[in-house]
Amino acid sequence: MSPRLKTALLLLLATIAIGWHGANVQRAWEHSGKGTAARDFASYYYADLAADAGKDPYTVKSLAGQARPRGYRQVLHPFFYPPPFLLVTSWLSKLDIKTAYGVWFWLDELAVLAVALALGWWWRRLGIGVTVLVTFALALLTAITNNHSMGQANLPVLALVIGGLWADSDGRSELGGSLMGVACMLKMSPALFVAWWLLRGRTTSAIWAVGMGIVLSIATLWVMPLETQIRFYTEVLPTFGSGDYNGLIVPIGLFGNHSIPDIFNALWPSPGGNVLSSNAQMLSTVTALMLPALTLYRLRDDPVDAWAAAGQVGALCVCVLLIPVYTYEHHVVFALPAAVATLGAAIHGRLHRGWIPTLLLAWALWCAPLPVFKQQAMALGGIAGVLIEESKFLALLLFYAASLWLGSALHIPAKAEST
Repeated sequence: MSPRLKTALLLLLATIAIGWHGANVQRAWEHSGKGTAARDFASYYYADLAADAGKDPYTVKSLAGQARPRGYRQVLHPFFYPPPFLLVTSWLSKLDIKTAYGVWFWLDELAVLAVALALGWWWRRLGIGVTVLVTFALALLTAITNNHSMGQANLPVLALVIGGLWADSDGRSELGGSLMGVACMLKMSPALFVAWWLLRGRTTSAIWAVGMGIVLSIATLWVMPLETQIRFYTEVLPTFGSGDYNGLIVPIGLFGNHSIPDIFNALWPSPGGNVLSSNAQMLSTVTALMLPALTLYRLRDDPVDAWAAAGQVGALCVCVLLIPVYTYEHHVVFALPAAVATLGAAIHGRLHRGWIPTLLLAWALWCAPLPVFKQQAMALGGIAGVLIEESKFLALLLFYAASLWLGSALHIPAKAEST
């Protein structure tokens, strides 16, 4: 096949994938009821109203105090995001919740497009096939529309992380650090990338990230007093280690929790099911310390080539999925860089082509709708049911292992060794 014909075919496949993605998003919008429930978005919305009324947004009582008079009768989860998160949603709470949820739905879709464009353009040196893989992920990954429907915030954070890493890799430390600092103030897990920068001597980017965090915290005084911000870091944040998550009542063992602590919870369950037992909590704490430390140690050196650089990003993105107590379906969008980098590297021969069958299986498990797995697991039961339930977790482990091998300085391809 001539290079021109191959490029034309890949572009055609990418166009079809983008069209399929658009159809999926439209179906998700119609299924969501156009904002009738608001789901997880309701926590952000009523947390901002509570803060605006001078109440503590980190108590469900304060959220309910704003929701019930407005006729909201759905389940309200506690708000447990960093204080600057409310700077993002403060303007949305000026709208009615149905409209605000609809706006958030489409802002989330814009974040998807930002991730795709940033990752595709950043990794363009890896070939057009990688760009096509990005579009395939958009078309096939059901977790994307799950984020939209749930009103979740993972995709905007991922867009900021990718943008920050891209800017840093291009030598724009101030921009990269600032974007990563915003990401850290929306969710705490991107702090792992700041630690990675420090380990590799990217001090300027790390300083800008910390500085942006400080600036945003000061700006948050506009919507939240200092004592409430301090309470988040001293009282709310420590509950993440036990699985309490500021009083979240979702069981840790709920079907589709794709994290390592969930495995510990299954082996050593607690009576209530909403917090980890002492054994599970101890092992989860050790994992939360050792796995990032191992990952950072293996990725401490500069990448040998662009493929290794992509593998490093992928490994870190999956690492932040494996260690929290809760890693549900909407979170697995963070595995997108790892899925694209590893399969692309295997197809191009940068990883051994023996990886291709297992990576394709991992893609299928990662992309498939969770309700299908639940239905099959309940129908089969036993060991087969357990394997089906943990299949996405196993896919994440495979993405992590392949990314770490690709990005590690110990894995130098034959061509690099001979030059």
